[in-house]
Amino acid sequence: MAKISKCVIFGGTGFVGSNFAQKLSPLATEIVVVTRNIERNKSLKMIPNLKLVPASISDSKSIRDILKNAEIVVNTVGILNEFDQINTFENIHFKFLQRLSQEIKVNKIKRFLHISSLNAKADQISDYLHTKGKAEDFILNEMSSFCNTTIFRPSIVFGEEDSFFNKFAKLLKFIPIFPLACPSAKFQPIYVGDLTDYMINCISDIETYNEKIDMVGPRTYTFSELIKLTTKTMGVKRIIIPLNDPLSKIQAYVFQNLPGKLFTIDNYHSLQIDSVSENGYVGKTTVEQKLSNYLNIKDKSEELRKKAGRKK
Repeated sequence: MAKISKCVIFGGTGFVGSNFAQKLSPLATEIVVVTRNIERNKSLKMIPNLKLVPASISDSKSIRDILKNAEIVVNTVGILNEFDQINTFENIHFKFLQRLSQEIKVNKIKRFLHISSLNAKADQISDYLHTKGKAEDFILNEMSSFCNTTIFRPSIVFGEEDSFFNKFAKLLKFIPIFPLACPSAKFQPIYVGDLTDYMINCISDIETYNEKIDMVGPRTYTFSELIKLTTKTMGVKRIIIPLNDPLSKIQAYVFQNLPGKLFTIDNYHSLQIDSVSENGYVGKTTVEQKLSNYLNIKDKSEELRKKAGRKK
């Protein structure tokens, strides 16, 4: 693949975006990561050829200026829950994409990579999947007329700093009895390294132009199996109580009104559809191959901090 002159990444400070930026670094002359807070993400400056640029994704003028002379644009922006009336699924997943599309067109950029989600569809009852689906339709029906687009639709993405296993590990560390909603929901987790490797390979692959591709791992797990695997990896014993459907829905209504929104009714709706696929790309890495590495790394880090007498 020829050297990329300039790539702009939206969501590049996040889990998938930062991994992609690191993989792309040897192949790009310049990588621009858009962020609202440079100080909080200074560690990304360690990646060669990468610079952080402060901007809001709601500011079309700033986006237009940042995209000047870009060869590729990558969007990994997304939220799992709504926390206010500004950062809504509609605004983040769809309206931002519409603005970004316009500025890509103005700058005559010909390559766009987009992270969506398995099961994204405009007619889904889950607002998360609904808005992701609307974005996919817009990309394929509108953007593809002036830009070569590729949509990646992963199941759970796992790896160090992921938001799934790390979140549950923190909870399970202190909760001896764990009521689990939707325990039979199925997932095909894909390792972040497999996902970003495939994304890199797709940049110049014309067979992926204007396509949406399911991205999954080699094994299917139930939600309950993933939680039990987490406790096993952590070396803790916990009582996991599987909740039936009515109790799962009640838990969602209660938890979405608590600080942190650990589980919402929209999460419940998303879990009604198994996050698995028989099509698209299948990664090679299983959860078992990686989970112990990064959960154990966190345990070792805590031990080192305690020995050094530092506060967490």
